[in-house]
Amino acid sequence: MFQWSSEMNETPKTKTIESVDLLLDGFTQCLKEQRDGGVLERGRGVADGRASLRFSTEHLRRTLEVWPRLHPSRKLLQAKDEVGGKSVLLLCPHLPDALAADLRSAGINHADLNGRLFIKTASFLLDREPKRKVYRNPGATLNPFTLKSSRVVRLLLSHRIQEWTQSELESRTGISRASVSLTLGDLIERELIEQTRPGNRHVAALYRVCDFNRLLDEWGVEDEWDKRTTIRQYSVLAANLVELAETARNELGAENVFFTQWFAAHLRHPYTTPPLVSAYLSRRPQADELSWAREVDNGGNLWLIVPRDEGVFQETQTAGGFSLVSDVQIYLDLMQVGQRGPDQARALREWDGFTK
Repeated sequence: MFQWSSEMNETPKTKTIESVDLLLDGFTQCLKEQRDGGVLERGRGVADGRASLRFSTEHLRRTLEVWPRLHPSRKLLQAKDEVGGKSVLLLCPHLPDALAADLRSAGINHADLNGRLFIKTASFLLDREPKRKVYRNPGATLNPFTLKSSRVVRLLLSHRIQEWTQSELESRTGISRASVSLTLGDLIERELIEQTRPGNRHVAALYRVCDFNRLLDEWGVEDEWDKRTTIRQYSVLAANLVELAETARNELGAENVFFTQWFAAHLRHPYTTPPLVSAYLSRRPQADELSWAREVDNGGNLWLIVPRDEGVFQETQTAGGFSLVSDVQIYLDLMQVGQRGPDQARALREWDGFTK
């Protein structure tokens, strides 16, 4: 059975794989670094750069035809219809987690150069998770879940059935036409959104979400709470969390405070008792504006959050007399914290009123 080495690909820089030869060379190197396992054979006359992977375990010996693909997409899920009963392994420089999960569910063998390897037969299962993201696919220059680009994703998810023109997306998100265009192109390639009407001289093209759950899941995988926020914790004397939230809103200005996480989710769809109040601030407060709160290192009942990107203040809403960030933002903010945050996030997402 293969053992992916923990020492492989130690370089911190990502490497773009631009050709099938480089892809097969990289996979050969991966296999050589294993304690035991497969051998890649690249015989003469193999069409389309295909090769064969020969591997053996204690119970099984098998040869798989390797199909290299530089640009992974959901079209790979059609491979079962193409192989005609052959034992095939799909090989890519990098496979996104969501696509790999779908390939796994479909029983399609796959691997990438970052350490991912899935081989399944009637009597054998080999399933390795990637060790790191070192290798990337050619043309993978844009991540639609960066702080700026994710404004488009937030908008699309917050209005899941609405159709948008590119100019409407530009105006609503405040990012450049080029960034919106690249983001839309990437999301279409991933089959997360669709063009519902082509554009011409007379009408603009229209776009909308076609796979809401997978789009939100892929954003959740890429989201890094600690890197996109600066948090200060405070201890405040208050009879209850509603009183605490009212104090924060009144002292810091209603136009400056937008609640998130447990308190916001509780206002939208009660599930757990909120352990504290957390809110984004659209501007940093002056010291004299916080004379009613004592800053603490941890254990505070009030979290004041300054975001790195103002996109969190887009698609806001009100509930119970308080300004909240969007349901999508509340969900993402809860998924990466403790105190039953993920439980509350999942309950909010499963609620019929989520993003509605």
